[in-house]
Order: sequence, then C-alpha cells, then structure tokens
Amino acid sequence: MTDVDPEALRAGLSRLQELDGSPALGSSAADSLAEVLSALSSALPLASAGLMLRDAGGRLACVAWTGSASRTLEEAEDEVVSGPATDAQVLGSPRATSDVLVDPRWPSLGPALRADGAGRDVGSEGDVLRRDSGRGPDGSTPAPRGGAPRAVATVPVAVAGGPVGCLVAVREETGEWSPAQLEVLESSARLAAGLLRTAAAAEGSSRLAEQLQHALDHRVVVERAVGYLMAQRQVDATDAFGELRRASRSARRKVAEVAEQVLALGGLEAAAEAARAPSA
Repeated sequence: MTDVDPEALRAGLSRLQELDGSPALGSSAADSLAEVLSALSSALPLASAGLMLRDAGGRLACVAWTGSASRTLEEAEDEVVSGPATDAQVLGSPRATSDVLVDPRWPSLGPALRADGAGRDVGSEGDVLRRDSGRGPDGSTPAPRGGAPRAVATVPVAVAGGPVGCLVAVREETGEWSPAQLEVLESSARLAAGLLRTAAAAEGSSRLAEQLQHALDHRVVVERAVGYLMAQRQVDATDAFGELRRASRSARRKVAEVAEQVLALGGLEAAAEAARAPSA
C-alpha cells in the first residue's frame, strides 16, 4: 500500500509551480506518484520507497511512500541532519549503502535509527546502546527493531536545474545494490521529477507562482550560505548544511532566514547573536 500526505505533497507542488511548460497530468499527482513508488518497490523489490521534498525550513519530508521504513529514515535524518537522503539532496548525487546502521559516512545515524524512547537507544532484544557509538555494553552492534532501514539507496530529484528532494529505496536487510538496480532507481527519480513538474503546472495560480519564486530564492541563498560556511569552516557541504539546519531549529526560524544573516553578518555566530538581540 502506498501512503500519500496530501498537505505535504501540495506544499511541495506549490514550490515547484510553473518550473516548466509541461501540460497537466490526466490523473492526480498523488495517484501518479503512488504508481511510480509501487512499481519501484515491486521491481527491485523493496521494503519501502519514498519521495522526499525539501520544505521551506530545509527539512526533507516524505510526501509519498510505500511501507514505513522511508518514514523511519526521514525522522532519523531530521534528528541528526545527516544520512544518504540528506547527502543526495544537498550534494545532488546518488548515495548507496549496504547497511546504513554502521556506515562510517553517517556515524550518528545508526544510533538515531535504533532510538526507542526518550534519550535511550534500544536494540531489538532490549540492549541499551550508547548514543555516541551505537553499540551495546559488550561492544556488539545489536539488530534494530523491526522495520528499520538497513540497505538504502537515494537519488536526487532535480527540477529547474537543482535538487528539490530525493527518491529513497529501503530494504530491511543488508546487501549491496547492483548497477542495474541503481539505474532503475535513477530512472524512477527522473520520472518523479517529470510528474512533479507537470503536477505543479496543474496547480497553477498567482498565489502558487509567488510561493514558487519564494522557494527558488530560498534555494539560492541557502546554497550560497552553504558555500560560505564550507570555505569559512573548512567543512564539506553536508556538514555546512547541517550547521544551518541546527541553527535554524535553535532559533526557531526558517533556514533561509538564517542563511541570509550568515551571508550578511559573516558567519553562524554573528547570525545567532543577531537572533538573540532584542527587537528595537
């Protein structure tokens, strides 16, 4: 069964409004995307497939999905601002892992995926895990509770010259991804991008056009701030974006607003100080 969040999908389509002149689809965006994800899940096969779009706050959120593991990955990556979906969206390049729980590229993601309850990490057998290492008292790596992502592949979904989200493929067991499987995923991502463009055109109105321009402006300023922080702090793009996201959450402001202040004031510290300053 494919689940679709209509409000999240509509918000994503609003931000993609009028990106090209494609005619509207005969069927609804939700139905079309559901068909793509269902076909992808059957073809590979997968425990879960999801389409994630970036919202105005910089968060990657599923707007359509099959199974529950894509939502589990979404929630964990939102917590740690790191993972294969974040990389695909920020860097605009695919990511694949045979086991996301132990992949050294995202050391904080495994513990977040295993998290069970406030401040405690628990394996499927109740082993308490250290949040900093994801390992039990004996140094082992316990299996996660049922439904947790293991093998994950992500591909950016690009519209108007840049990634607006990503397509996620999840299995609940470990294993490598073959080149043929990754090619299927990339083809599905291109199809999803086309569906989003045509569906966005079908949502046309002046209000939605204004929302789209707002979103496109935000994408540019966020990318510029990421580049600035990369040079200033000598970090990569995903780490720089993660710092922006954490700063925006701490200040309870949109990520684009924080990005604008980073560029205007010369760094995150100055932006944070300005956010704390009382209004005149």
